Amino acid sequence: MSLANLDLFGHPVATPVVSHPARRRVISEETKRAKLVRHLELSNNLVLFDELLDYLKAPLLKNCQMPKEYQSDVGMVEIVEEDDEEAVESITIPYEAWGDVWVIDKHGLAWSKEGLLYTQVRLFWRSMEELALSNNEQEKWSVLRWIFRPAIWKYYVYDKRIGRSQCLAIHERDEPFSYHNCCIAARMDEDAVREGVRRNVPAEIIKAVERVCKFY
Repeated sequence: MSLANLDLFGHPVATPVVSHPARRRVISEETKRAKLVRHLELSNNLVLFDELLDYLKAPLLKNCQMPKEYQSDVGMVEIVEEDDEEAVESITIPYEAWGDVWVIDKHGLAWSKEGLLYTQVRLFWRSMEELALSNNEQEKWSVLRWIFRPAIWKYYVYDKRIGRSQCLAIHERDEPFSYHNCCIAARMDEDAVREGVRRNVPAEIIKAVERVCKFY
């Protein structure tokens, strides 16, 4: 063995191995998209595909005549750009108690019975309006979950005292703005309205709503 291959103690010097970095595989967008589609098709989660969202973009209710005093004024409201911080901060929503105080909520706001009933009725008709509008799939999805939500809803709240979450079961009668109570305030038959909406909605969307609203 040549002395050039020995160290100061006479031990052979290891020949350095030059390692080349592994070539990174470039995955095409088509491959990624196909993998995602396969994952969604095999997944246990019921996901709304684009074709289902198309249904939500179109009006689900037709000839929905609502009282004029409950119709939305959204179309006449000026849009404030998000980057205009001064304009956003300058917006103040006035609050004035309407009628005799009937109940005070957790935020310290006083509600009269008339004010609560008016808000419930307005929420009902505004929700029906969302179902009759176009290109508002997110709003329709929220309304459908509101309508088809179970009578007993479960809230999972983290309790710092015990270091884990607790499940609070709330009945629809105990939530002021549940679909059940808003129908009562608007003097509408909740089952008739629910079935009317069900007939105008594809079965796939109803299954998706029920899957989202169901707890095991």
